[in-house]
Amino acid sequence: MSAPIFSNKDIPRHTKLGLALLTALLLFPFVRLPGTALSHHPISYSFHLGKELFVGLIIGYTSMVMFMGILAAGQFLDFQMGFGMVSLIDPMTKVNASVMGQFKYIVSLLIFLLVNGHHLLLTALARSFEVSPLTTFVLSASITNNLVRLFCDIFVIALKIGAPAIGVLFMTELILGIIGRTVPQMNVFIVGMPLKIAVGLATVSLILPFFFTYVGRLIQKLPVEAIKVLR
Repeated sequence: MSAPIFSNKDIPRHTKLGLALLTALLLFPFVRLPGTALSHHPISYSFHLGKELFVGLIIGYTSMVMFMGILAAGQFLDFQMGFGMVSLIDPMTKVNASVMGQFKYIVSLLIFLLVNGHHLLLTALARSFEVSPLTTFVLSASITNNLVRLFCDIFVIALKIGAPAIGVLFMTELILGIIGRTVPQMNVFIVGMPLKIAVGLATVSLILPFFFTYVGRLIQKLPVEAIKVLR
């Protein structure tokens, strides 16, 4: 429901349900059962089921923080480059997304698959039963603080990814402003738009290798962050 790749709305629901059932069957022999017998009362059983569902949502939310930060970085870049009025429909989330945000998001999904990020998610799911055994999960203030911290990390990731291009585009704006004051005959508005697009695309192309490295490191930390929240 909330994890990257697995939550893609283009995947049929029956396929997602079958994958969930298969994962549960594979993990069941290795999961330590609760020490006390569970009540078979529908209300009590639904309560425990809701707690386990919340654990899964935490793992999925933790893994989606990085991708939300990448989308935010793309929106920052589009605003600086002049693509702010252009929006596309993201096929993954079915919402409006910026041009550069869509590009970086798709590239990050490919990196996610290349470094076996989906395997890391399943690893975090398996380890969650060790950190938070069945029926023992309790929503505490520390978990809420960690979730808020992850939400703040969206903006940190966005700034780290978009800072080089945003800085270059800011300098371009500054130079165009100086030229507009010193050479009034030049129409800065006509020259500035294509210039900012060209400079922005060139900068994004140059920093792509660093983008690959940074996103790969973030993906490797996904299980650690998820377990840290659950602890």
